[in-house]
Amino acid sequence: MNDWSRQMGETRGRRDRAAALTTQTIVDLENERNIECLRRWPVIVAAMRELIAGYNEGAGLAVLSLVEDPENPCVTVESVRRGQSTLVMALDGADVSVRTRQGPTEMPNGVRWVRLSRTDEETAEYLLRNWMEQL
Repeated sequence: MNDWSRQMGETRGRRDRAAALTTQTIVDLENERNIECLRRWPVIVAAMRELIAGYNEGAGLAVLSLVEDPENPCVTVESVRRGQSTLVMALDGADVSVRTRQGPTEMPNGVRWVRLSRTDEETAEYLLRNWMEQL
């Protein structure tokens, strides 16, 4: 009997196993990246708090406040001045979504995605600086 169909099946099986292994490797690497970013998030938030404290000290009063969501890796930075936008940042996997909101009842808009490829301190600066410059 001709064994060509079995050989084709074996080739297909090897190809499927290799593809599954590649897919699992990609998933595992992404999970590791996400876990690393979750571990880094508190340090990034602490660096943002330091930058905000420096801003407030320079202004001579508490102009900015940072509120952290206790259940999710998310922070909101607000200005005490009326009419100023609010900055809403949330860790989403290995990226941070950054949105602004004009008022407390407004929905956040203008989503911008930031990769966590910088140091923690550089990331905190990158997330806050442009917004702070516009205050």
